[in-house]
Amino acid sequence: MNISKKQLLGLGLVAAIASVQANAKEFSYTYVEGGFSDVDIDNTDADYIYGGGSLALDRNIFVRGSLGNLDVNKNLEFDTVSIGVGHPMKMSERSDLVLALDYSFAESDSKNPALDNADIDTLTGSVTSRTWLTNNVEGNLMGGLAHQDADFGGTDTGAILGAGVRVYVVPQFSLAANISRSFIGDLDTDEIGVSARLQF
Repeated sequence: MNISKKQLLGLGLVAAIASVQANAKEFSYTYVEGGFSDVDIDNTDADYIYGGGSLALDRNIFVRGSLGNLDVNKNLEFDTVSIGVGHPMKMSERSDLVLALDYSFAESDSKNPALDNADIDTLTGSVTSRTWLTNNVEGNLMGGLAHQDADFGGTDTGAILGAGVRVYVVPQFSLAANISRSFIGDLDTDEIGVSARLQF
């Protein structure tokens, strides 16, 4: 059977399109993860470690939460708890847009009585894009608005911006790096973090 160059080209094009469609994977919203971040709060260094997870209730909604510890210095640290709900929307074969609302609570632990047992409540609304850059690399962009009520700093509202990349070592396990910056009140906070995730 004779096959012309045009036929071969057509078959190759169809195969390429089919390959792209086959490689367009669904994003998972059910996982457990843990991570570490270096945090700079107005030129004050701190270390943040956390563990958490997410559970997809269906394709359109998930709940998530985490526990963490922010170590500012030898005399001050914060225990943190966060809970949230999200709504992922499929924008294309390779991209999701996620709307989320999260509440976080932090309580200080300090040898200084003036800083001990101080509470910080934060409510954050955010929009995050998740995009397959390659078959095993995911890129993220995030923007949000946070409203914070702190015992020692009053009430403030500000923007949060972030970006990250996630590499899937295997389909169920991935490593990620991210950066973020927040502008809440008079405090500018920069964060650089790494994390590991096991999804289901």
